Amino acid sequence: MLHVEGGDVPLTSTRPLLQRSDMPKPTNIAPRKPARGRSANKRAGGLDTDELILAGAERLFARYGYDAVSTKQLAAEAGLTIGALYHYFPSKDAVYAATIQRAFGTRPRFPTGIRDAITPAEQRLAQLAAWFVSITLADKSVGRLLQRELLDPRADTAGIIHTALFQDAFDLFQELLRELLPNVDLDDALASLLALLFGFSNLKGVRRLAPNVSDLLATPEEIGRHATELLLHGLGR
Repeated sequence: MLHVEGGDVPLTSTRPLLQRSDMPKPTNIAPRKPARGRSANKRAGGLDTDELILAGAERLFARYGYDAVSTKQLAAEAGLTIGALYHYFPSKDAVYAATIQRAFGTRPRFPTGIRDAITPAEQRLAQLAAWFVSITLADKSVGRLLQRELLDPRADTAGIIHTALFQDAFDLFQELLRELLPNVDLDDALASLLALLFGFSNLKGVRRLAPNVSDLLATPEEIGRHATELLLHGLGR
C-alpha cells in the first residue's frame, strides 16, 4: 500500500501485466490515469508525471536499448519510486510501447505530393527518403530508437514499426521500388535503401577520413537524393 493524502492506494493492479507476445499495438497504449481524486502531479519543467516518465524512458531506451533498461532505472530517471511508476504504467512493456508512440506518433506524415504520379518515380523516392531522414534519423533519440527496432528486432518490432508512423511510408517505399526495380527482390531493395539512409546519416566517424562527405551529405535532401541514386544506378553515375 502507498500512503497518500486522502487514504491508501494499492500498488498492485487487477489488470494483467502485458506480455511481449500479446502487447497491444502502440497506438492503443495510453498512460494509466492517476487514482480517483488525485490529479496528475506537475514535476520538473512543468511536465505531467506521465510525460516526465516517457521523456526519461525515451532517453534510456534510445541509449541502452529495451533489454538493458530496468523498471528501477525508469523510475529513477523520472524521480519516482517503482511503486509510483506503476500508478501510471503497469509494466516496462507498457512504458516502452507508450514511449514509441510518443516518439513516432507526433511526427508529421509524408507530404501528399509524393504520391503525385506526374512526378517521376525516382524523384518521388528521393523526396520520400529525405522526409524519412528529416523526421526520424535527424532526431538523435528517435533515430536511435528506430535503429534499435530495425537492427535488433524483437517479437513485436513489426507491429511497432507499422503502427507507429511508418505503414504508409513503407508501403510507398515498396510501391516506388517495385516500379523502379521490377527485377530486384523488394525486401532486399528496401533493406538496402534503409541501410544507406542510416549510414549516410551517421557519418561522423568517416568524415575525418573523407572530409568532403560533410559538404556533400549535409542535409536530408542531399542524403535522400544520393542514397536513391546509389541504390538505382550505383557509384558509376
